[in-house]
Amino acid sequence: MKKTIIGLALIATASTFTACNGFLEEEPLMKQSNELTYSTFDGLDMAGAALYTRMQSDSWYDGNFVLMSELRAGNAKNPLSIAGSGRYRNDTQWNYNESSTMAGLWAYAYYTISYANNILNNIETADKGNATDADVNNLKAEALFVRALCHFDLVITFGQPYTVAPDSPGVPVILVTENGQPARNSVKEVYDQIVKDLTEAESLMSDNYKRAGVTDPAAAATKPAIQALLSRVYLYMGQWQNAADYATKVINSGKYSLASGADYIGMYSAAVAPAGGEIIFEIYGSKQNDYWDNSGWTHLSYITNWGNGNDGSADVCATTDLVNMYEDGDIRLQFFAKNENDYLVTKYVGKAGSVPRETNIPVLRLSEMYLNRAEAIANGASVSGASASSDLQAIAEKRNATLPAQYSVFDERRKELMFEGHIVYDYARTAKALNRTDFDGTVNQNIPAAPDYRWAMPIPKAELDANPNMVQNPGY
Repeated sequence: MKKTIIGLALIATASTFTACNGFLEEEPLMKQSNELTYSTFDGLDMAGAALYTRMQSDSWYDGNFVLMSELRAGNAKNPLSIAGSGRYRNDTQWNYNESSTMAGLWAYAYYTISYANNILNNIETADKGNATDADVNNLKAEALFVRALCHFDLVITFGQPYTVAPDSPGVPVILVTENGQPARNSVKEVYDQIVKDLTEAESLMSDNYKRAGVTDPAAAATKPAIQALLSRVYLYMGQWQNAADYATKVINSGKYSLASGADYIGMYSAAVAPAGGEIIFEIYGSKQNDYWDNSGWTHLSYITNWGNGNDGSADVCATTDLVNMYEDGDIRLQFFAKNENDYLVTKYVGKAGSVPRETNIPVLRLSEMYLNRAEAIANGASVSGASASSDLQAIAEKRNATLPAQYSVFDERRKELMFEGHIVYDYARTAKALNRTDFDGTVNQNIPAAPDYRWAMPIPKAELDANPNMVQNPGY
């Protein structure tokens, strides 16, 4: 595996860290020398708290990564009844090139990988102080989880799906932070490293570990979060039994429960993840985070909501294709507000009293585990006492919905996980062609199934310019 950090100049020197005031209850030391930070367990642990900050960027979970998935795959479009700010106007048309792509995700994910690597590469030699072996193992597991999540988000975005083209170019696997110009690993090699990191993390982390001092316990790695991500990764690999087994571990842990009624609607605007609820891992939204854009106008809440002042610009709304999937009485219909012929999305209305709007973004939820297991069972996995229909029915009952007699796991995923960034990757990994009816663009209304070149986003121009060993995806 490649062991040099990516060739972008802004990433090559990423070693010191910045922590988020809203993420930690106590005020952390904001900046110190690398030598001091990485020489003690306490310094490394503070760096561990900062691993999650960039994920709130509008280039990642609180913006592009989620919205571009929905826009590309038929869940979202630009409203006609609202002028908006002019953002996200070309994404439905898949008209990308190396200068108009997800460069922010590339940069921030590799930044975050470099921070995780600095923890992993120094933890054995650092002064442990009063830290126990369990403390060391838990921190190491956190860094492995974050590194795996970053590599996963990168490979599903910039590579073809594992289930279709495992030997095609993926992204560089980076295990040591140092200057370099790495070539791309294959998709399979990236997934192999992701699985290695996550299974090691699972073996290291204590069953009840929670990062000390966090405002939102669900905004840092836990053992169920590791297992939930493993379920997702195995699902994307088409390893059905492993996907089902890891989903079952989370479901049977007894730490989470499917929400219903007001609890379900309210968990998206809660100050922190409700204890014992659905959210396994989420991004904690805070204006104090250095990766909040100051105004908040580029983040999910503003882009999807509309109103006066700081309420939002509604640049992105739901398609009628999506809204028409829900039956009358389905509680998930409460996430849509009709304005003339457009359906605005109110899933991310922001935390109560929060202006600008801060929003926590769910990344791993219990309902996804039921969906993963249902799909895995439908593809041959076996779990005692569970069936694809019973898992889907468990979700439908909590949403006041009816599971169709001729159900589709794909459709149930689309309804439950809408505007959480899954849909375009579900199309890709299942080799399903995209055909859209509520479409106002001029090109690329329908996209052939993967491995059509468009399912892998173009490598950003800045990386191509900085790294002579980087090869662009075909078609761009």
